[in-house]
Amino acid sequence: MQIDNMEDTLELLNNINYFFRNIDEVDKKLQLDLYNKEGERDDLLHEIELSKLSIGERSRIYSHLEKVLKERRTLKNKLELISTLKPYTNRYIMKGIFAETDTVIKNIQTLKSNQENRQYTPRILQDLKCAKKKKEENKNDK
Repeated sequence: MQIDNMEDTLELLNNINYFFRNIDEVDKKLQLDLYNKEGERDDLLHEIELSKLSIGERSRIYSHLEKVLKERRTLKNKLELISTLKPYTNRYIMKGIFAETDTVIKNIQTLKSNQENRQYTPRILQDLKCAKKKKEENKNDK
């Protein structure tokens, strides 16, 4: 990423905005997904404990349990990352990063628009092409 590139900077700021605004939502979703995986695991363990299963059924339950445990581990790893990030995000959220980031994004968008629509008014040489263009626009506006 180049800091002096307006598009890269806007993309970064939008990503920062998304990151801070959505971390709590991601945390809640992962917590719910983990709760559901643990429920699945408990269901399968009770199936093993309470049912008389054939060899084929045991194999199927074991495979399903293995899959659920791997998915549960993935969720726990993601939650560890989120819990590592939360103190950082909370500190900046308290300092008002949403408003600051929104303001910077709007300012850059205004700057971009101003740069794209920039016009020059000659000081001395009024017969320049850029001066004629401006005069034509002023006539069309009237």
